[in-house]
Amino acid sequence: MEDRELRKLTAEVSVADAVEPFGAYMFGTDEPGAELGRHLERVVLLEAFGNTADDLALEYGPYEESSLFIVVVDHLRQRPAGVMRVVQASPAGLKSLNDVESLWGEQAEVLMRRTGLDFTLDKIWDIATLAVPPEYRAKATGGLVTMGLYQTLTLAARASGIELFVAILDMPVFRMLRWKLKMIFAGYKGVGPKPYLGSLASIPAWCDVLAADRHIAAVDPDLYRILTEGSGLEPALRRADLSLITGARSLPDTAAAG
Repeated sequence: MEDRELRKLTAEVSVADAVEPFGAYMFGTDEPGAELGRHLERVVLLEAFGNTADDLALEYGPYEESSLFIVVVDHLRQRPAGVMRVVQASPAGLKSLNDVESLWGEQAEVLMRRTGLDFTLDKIWDIATLAVPPEYRAKATGGLVTMGLYQTLTLAARASGIELFVAILDMPVFRMLRWKLKMIFAGYKGVGPKPYLGSLASIPAWCDVLAADRHIAAVDPDLYRILTEGSGLEPALRRADLSLITGARSLPDTAAAG
């Protein structure tokens, strides 16, 4: 997207009277704001892993109808600052679990039960992509964009009755989540890292949502308030209004703070 087009779309899908410099939003696949997420996927994943637009269309096309896009927007610069694509259960399945079968040679249900996990697809969300441009990874934003993405993911998942996150994570991201966000992602029993979609080493991983909440509450109460209660990032980031989400299930009205 051209810069002018990008700024115009960002302004159109953002809250008009937002006073916070950043805002978190969640869009269904057919909503205009979802294109902000796809734009970041194309730009960041090409830069980081060499994934072309055609590559992304091939990989994620089967999951478009079941995708939700969490987007953090820079209100001041009128551009998207980060995106997370969440794939919900559908006849197409979950991408991360499908790819474990095709690339690691393990049937997802067998793998999950061997690891002691409940294979109930409608209780699982797949973190299919995470893309943050380099300028929003710098110290100036202090991890705010990534924190806003995971805050929205956690709040929406709890409201939707989601019990498990799955993903295939580049190893540096896997380590960052375990260290910085205290999110207890773990690998499956008997499965190790492999090259994946341009990453030299990625690992299939899972996170028990409720167990992670309990762990974070015990070791970092401030982080617990941010991720689970949705407070603590104000006034820098406007919290996502979950009542506006299209496509998610049973989300209560949690209008943005501030």
